[in-house]
Amino acid sequence: MDWSHTDLMMDRIKLFIKKDYMKSFFICFIIAFLSFLPFVIKGEGFFVLTNDFNDQQIPFTIGLHNALLDSGISGFSWDIDLGTSTMDGFSFYELGSPFFWLSMLFPANAFPYIVAWLFMLKFSFAGLISCLYLRRFVKDSKWAILGSVLYAFSGFSLVNLVFYHFHDAICFFPLLLIGLERLKEKKDYPFFIFTVFLNCIINYFFFVGEVVFLVIYYLCRFGRKDIKGMLVDAVKCVLCGILGVGMAAFVFIPNIIFISGNPRTGQFGGILSMLRTSLPEYMYILKTLLLPADPMTSISAVYTTRFSSHGFYLPMIGLVLVIAYVVRKKDWLSKLIVYLAVASFIPLLSDLFYMYSAAQMRWWYMFTLMAALASVRMLEEPDVKSIKLGTGIYISLIAAFVIVINVLNRLNVQGLDWISNPKRFYTYVVLTVIGALVTCRIATGEQIKWKAVTFNVTIFALGIMFATMFVYKTCDWMGYQAYKQRYQVATQLELPSNQYRLNDTMNLISMTAHVAGFTNQSSTDTNSIRDFEALFDYYAEVVGMPKNDVPGVAELLAGKYYFAFEQVPGLCVAEYDTDMGKVYLMEREACPIGFAVDSYITKDDLMSMDLNQRGIALLDSAVLDADSLTKEIKADLPRCAPADIDLDKSISDYVNEHLDGAVLGFNKDGHGMSCVTAYDKDTYVYFSVPYDAGWSAYADDKQLDIIESGGMMMVKVPAGEHTVRFDYYTPGLKVGLVISGICILIFLVFTFYKQNGKMK
Repeated sequence: MDWSHTDLMMDRIKLFIKKDYMKSFFICFIIAFLSFLPFVIKGEGFFVLTNDFNDQQIPFTIGLHNALLDSGISGFSWDIDLGTSTMDGFSFYELGSPFFWLSMLFPANAFPYIVAWLFMLKFSFAGLISCLYLRRFVKDSKWAILGSVLYAFSGFSLVNLVFYHFHDAICFFPLLLIGLERLKEKKDYPFFIFTVFLNCIINYFFFVGEVVFLVIYYLCRFGRKDIKGMLVDAVKCVLCGILGVGMAAFVFIPNIIFISGNPRTGQFGGILSMLRTSLPEYMYILKTLLLPADPMTSISAVYTTRFSSHGFYLPMIGLVLVIAYVVRKKDWLSKLIVYLAVASFIPLLSDLFYMYSAAQMRWWYMFTLMAALASVRMLEEPDVKSIKLGTGIYISLIAAFVIVINVLNRLNVQGLDWISNPKRFYTYVVLTVIGALVTCRIATGEQIKWKAVTFNVTIFALGIMFATMFVYKTCDWMGYQAYKQRYQVATQLELPSNQYRLNDTMNLISMTAHVAGFTNQSSTDTNSIRDFEALFDYYAEVVGMPKNDVPGVAELLAGKYYFAFEQVPGLCVAEYDTDMGKVYLMEREACPIGFAVDSYITKDDLMSMDLNQRGIALLDSAVLDADSLTKEIKADLPRCAPADIDLDKSISDYVNEHLDGAVLGFNKDGHGMSCVTAYDKDTYVYFSVPYDAGWSAYADDKQLDIIESGGMMMVKVPAGEHTVRFDYYTPGLKVGLVISGICILIFLVFTFYKQNGKMK
């Protein structure tokens, strides 16, 4: 063995570990590790938190894993509600996440056992990458290490623990700013282009907000009186940005097509109406800027529960040094911070970050990075007068807020319970004031000791993060054991027939078992599902329509199987052992996914009926709107008026009729579905599968026209025996792949010539 070579390698490793950004990595990892560890141990390795983390983040990661193994990014996932494009359904969550692709090294159903460790890595990389950005603005990089801890464990990061995928944006956003800085400093166009590409592909939603921030950042940081030179410079940046987005087009274009038809996409509400907001909103924004972030599920003041991303507080330091910096400095950073603070209170400016969809302060992680930068710059070059003034202003704002909210509470203004958890609220107030005073004492001392500041910030960060996780855990709507029981069932579940769905609304079960179900917790299920739900006057941004609330709907949608957690009357088709005892898979009556229909009802006629009669009407006749009614359909199918619907006929009778008209040999996978039809005449067949422009249908080799029927699909198949298949391919993906290929080629050529000095 060459010991000299080994020693050299060890020396290099030691030097690498001592790098400032690696110190950030390890400090952040230790804080996250100590915060997660008690809950990991208590769960025997199985980590859950609460609400959206349990209901979306865990199952969606498992669901995406399964979908990619099935059909790659172009296919169709049967696990998201009634079925949704893999690309459209999962891109907002984790399709572009490097941490997700790391999880692909493990079995899909292992995710609850590795998610805590991946989360620790996210916090660690948030520290590492933010340190790389922050050290550009300090003389001694040790202050960048401190700033990275403030950023990684800000109130935004902690309040959004339930939104696991948000932390990808927190991790990689600073890289985008580094790219812009390098472009301006070294004309490093390739690196900037790559950072645009990376952030775009990681999460298109957050990327839009980052682009808006980048424009504001550029104007504050690099704005100058030379308008012509600035415009030329800006054009170069824009061209680089376009190339970076073009490289990510295979993800970006399909998702832009998808969200353009999404009814949940926000709309501009008018300038005047967006210049102000409500009193509770003002108070909540102020609270979350001043005090540690409350968990979304249990808020101590203003609101009691709210799933928004209002969180800002920097551990221990709060706003003390930010205010001091703004008071002392009149530079680009000071101007940017003032703008962002003002924008937080004006919806016209705040919602601009996400094109006037509900921003919910989901851009504040960018604000916290600027606040962390201001704080460490003030520590590196302290000004005693400014720091004392900043401390006084900060504590005065907290005191004023406490007085006002108590007055509002005492007067019962707007009928609200302004302080719902006094004990926690005042604990936060006391801790914040103590943190401000400690910060002031340290920062105004004769010599600021970096280790002392970092140690205190680390203890604060650890304490607040652990407390936030503890509250989240205590607010879980379903206990750990009950959740794990369903997970254990899901790992064993196989439906007896894949022509039917699981009549269960938990994402966890459908996605872990990889079966079609009634999952109802998704922000990105296909748009046509909203069209179907609108037939029943139902609309919600995330939660899907409960399919069993309206008679006939669950049967129409093939909801045949359900779970019983104790023995009940009915047909049991399987039993599963869990830590909490047996679980039984039961069977009920339901229509198959594909069956023949012999009449139609217009959408207007259907909507004129009583809500509880509409499910029965759809069992009787397929619904069609005016745009779908061709002369051929009118000639082939009789129209059924509301008065013609036999409401006395039982749902069971309807189900039996549709069983007689069911397609044969039904099979589905990630690329679509297939079946055999053998009708004695040309027949219209209804499939309770969401309509999407990505579908194409064939009877043998002849393409069929797909008719939209209330958000679902219907086709006319010819008489005789035929193999009918539906193929799915994500709309916009082919165009996106071509654009990405061209742009990547341009990028590689550009980079080659740039590195070889042939392009200035």
